[in-house]
Amino acid sequence: MDRTEATTLTNMCMIVDGDKVLTIDRLDPFWPGLAFPGGHIERHESFHDSVVREVKEETNLDIVDPRLVGFKQFFDQQDRRYLVFFYRADKFSGTVRSSREGRLEWVKISDLPKRQLAYNFDRDLEVFLNSDIDEHLLLNEKDFLY
Repeated sequence: MDRTEATTLTNMCMIVDGDKVLTIDRLDPFWPGLAFPGGHIERHESFHDSVVREVKEETNLDIVDPRLVGFKQFFDQQDRRYLVFFYRADKFSGTVRSSREGRLEWVKISDLPKRQLAYNFDRDLEVFLNSDIDEHLLLNEKDFLY
């Protein structure tokens, strides 16, 4: 039995500065709204290197020692597994600069629920903010946190 499957690998990083996090108001027509910066993991690229690269591309910041805090998985419209690795970075340098991905804004963590978030991003936040939860699973329109 073949145990391999087509999978899309991506990442997202919560960049923290005190009580604020850096958000991106995504212009993606398939997943618009407020979320954290991130993107696709390239072929033969390490997960760590991919999140550092994606944050640099989308924010102009150089993050240091991003920490894996959890992940999300779901199946796309072609029934392929889609994984998003969630990272947190508390150390960074550089000047924030928006990219073609969307407008960047520092937002108080406590204000995030009041904002127009990307679809189901409120559930992703629970993984980023609660150390007792490390997985967000979307399965057949059902939503689970583990």
